[in-house]
Amino acid sequence: MIEIKKYSNRRLYNTVTSTYITQEDIVNLIINKEEFKIINANSNEDITSLVLTQIILDRETHGSKIIPEELLKKLIINHKKNKTNDTYTFLKNITDFANASHMFDDNPNSEIKFNPFDFKEYFNSK
Repeated sequence: MIEIKKYSNRRLYNTVTSTYITQEDIVNLIINKEEFKIINANSNEDITSLVLTQIILDRETHGSKIIPEELLKKLIINHKKNKTNDTYTFLKNITDFANASHMFDDNPNSEIKFNPFDFKEYFNSK
Protein backbone atom coordinates (compact mmCIF):
# COMPACT_ATOMS: atom_id res chain seq x y z
CA MET A 1 0.00 0.00 0.00
CA ILE A 2 1.33 3.39 -0.99
CA GLU A 3 1.26 5.96 1.77
CA ILE A 4 0.96 9.56 0.68
CA LYS A 5 1.46 12.38 3.13
CA LYS A 6 -0.33 15.66 2.71
CA TYR A 7 1.40 18.66 4.21
CA SER A 8 -0.19 21.91 5.37
CA ASN A 9 1.07 23.66 2.23
CA ARG A 10 -1.22 21.26 0.25
CA ARG A 11 1.73 19.33 -1.16
CA LEU A 12 1.42 15.58 -1.52
CA TYR A 13 4.41 13.35 -0.83
CA ASN A 14 4.64 9.73 -1.99
CA THR A 15 6.59 7.92 0.73
CA VAL A 16 7.36 4.95 -1.54
CA THR A 17 9.02 6.95 -4.32
CA SER A 18 10.18 9.78 -2.01
CA THR A 19 8.81 12.37 -4.39
CA TYR A 20 6.21 15.09 -4.35
CA ILE A 21 3.20 14.28 -6.50
CA THR A 22 0.21 16.09 -7.95
CA GLN A 23 -3.52 15.44 -7.98
CA GLU A 24 -3.07 14.07 -11.50
CA ASP A 25 -0.62 11.52 -10.09
CA ILE A 26 -3.36 10.46 -7.63
CA VAL A 27 -5.75 10.05 -10.57
CA ASN A 28 -3.16 7.85 -12.30
CA LEU A 29 -2.82 5.71 -9.17
CA ILE A 30 -6.58 5.19 -9.27
CA ILE A 31 -6.57 4.37 -12.99
CA ASN A 32 -3.72 1.89 -12.41
CA LYS A 33 -5.69 0.34 -9.51
CA GLU A 34 -2.89 1.04 -7.03
CA GLU A 35 -3.77 0.74 -3.36
CA PHE A 36 -2.99 3.94 -1.48
CA LYS A 37 -4.01 6.06 1.44
CA ILE A 38 -3.43 9.71 2.09
CA ILE A 39 -2.63 10.85 5.59
CA ASN A 40 -2.29 14.25 7.17
CA ALA A 41 1.43 14.68 7.80
CA ASN A 42 0.82 16.47 11.11
CA SER A 43 -1.93 14.38 12.69
CA ASN A 44 -1.52 11.02 10.86
CA GLU A 45 -5.29 11.14 10.20
CA ASP A 46 -6.50 9.27 7.11
CA ILE A 47 -7.75 11.99 4.75
CA THR A 48 -8.04 9.92 1.57
CA SER A 49 -11.74 10.66 1.08
CA LEU A 50 -11.17 14.36 1.66
CA VAL A 51 -8.43 14.57 -0.98
CA LEU A 52 -10.42 12.51 -3.49
CA THR A 53 -13.39 14.82 -2.94
CA GLN A 54 -11.10 17.80 -3.49
CA ILE A 55 -9.94 16.32 -6.80
CA ILE A 56 -13.56 16.01 -7.93
CA LEU A 57 -14.35 19.56 -6.78
CA ASP A 58 -11.32 20.95 -8.58
CA ARG A 59 -12.50 19.26 -11.78
CA GLU A 60 -16.03 20.61 -11.26
CA THR A 61 -14.70 24.17 -11.13
CA HIS A 62 -12.96 23.62 -14.47
CA GLY A 63 -16.16 22.74 -16.32
CA SER A 64 -16.13 18.95 -15.94
CA LYS A 65 -19.52 18.44 -14.33
CA ILE A 66 -19.71 14.97 -12.82
CA ILE A 67 -22.07 15.37 -9.86
CA PRO A 68 -25.61 16.65 -10.35
CA GLU A 69 -26.45 19.67 -8.20
CA GLU A 70 -29.52 17.90 -6.82
CA LEU A 71 -27.34 15.13 -5.42
CA LEU A 72 -25.01 17.65 -3.82
CA LYS A 73 -27.96 19.44 -2.24
CA LYS A 74 -29.33 16.17 -0.88
CA LEU A 75 -25.93 15.28 0.55
CA ILE A 76 -25.84 18.63 2.35
CA ILE A 77 -29.37 18.18 3.70
CA ASN A 78 -28.62 14.64 4.91
CA HIS A 79 -25.44 15.85 6.57
CA LYS A 80 -27.41 18.59 8.34
CA LYS A 81 -30.00 16.01 9.49
CA ASN A 82 -27.24 13.68 10.80
CA LYS A 83 -28.05 11.05 8.19
CA THR A 84 -24.50 10.60 6.96
CA ASN A 85 -24.46 6.87 7.74
CA ASP A 86 -27.63 6.32 5.70
CA THR A 87 -26.21 8.38 2.84
CA TYR A 88 -22.91 6.50 2.94
CA THR A 89 -24.70 3.14 2.89
CA PHE A 90 -26.89 4.24 -0.03
CA LEU A 91 -23.95 5.48 -2.11
CA LYS A 92 -21.90 2.39 -1.23
CA ASN A 93 -24.76 0.15 -2.38
CA ILE A 94 -24.97 2.02 -5.69
CA THR A 95 -21.21 1.63 -6.16
CA ASP A 96 -21.35 -2.08 -5.32
CA PHE A 97 -24.22 -2.56 -7.77
CA ALA A 98 -22.36 -0.67 -10.49
CA ASN A 99 -19.25 -2.78 -9.89
CA ALA A 100 -21.25 -6.02 -10.00
CA SER A 101 -22.84 -4.85 -13.25
CA HIS A 102 -19.41 -3.97 -14.69
CA MET A 103 -20.54 -0.40 -15.31
CA PHE A 104 -17.10 0.96 -14.41
CA ASP A 105 -15.12 -1.44 -16.59
CA ASP A 106 -12.69 0.09 -19.04
CA ASN A 107 -14.22 -1.23 -22.22
CA PRO A 108 -14.48 1.58 -24.78
CA ASN A 109 -16.93 -0.45 -26.91
CA SER A 110 -19.43 -1.02 -24.12
CA GLU A 111 -22.34 1.23 -23.39
CA ILE A 112 -23.48 1.98 -19.89
CA LYS A 113 -27.13 1.05 -19.69
CA PHE A 114 -28.29 1.78 -16.19
CA ASN A 115 -31.89 1.60 -15.12
CA PRO A 116 -31.94 1.23 -11.33
CA PHE A 117 -35.45 -0.20 -11.51
CA ASP A 118 -34.72 -2.90 -14.09
CA PHE A 119 -32.69 -5.41 -12.11
CA LYS A 120 -33.48 -8.38 -14.38
CA GLU A 121 -31.32 -6.85 -17.13
CA TYR A 122 -28.29 -7.12 -14.86
CA PHE A 123 -28.98 -10.37 -13.05
CA ASN A 124 -30.20 -12.45 -16.00
CA SER A 125 -27.22 -11.60 -18.20
CA LYS A 126 -24.62 -13.07 -15.83
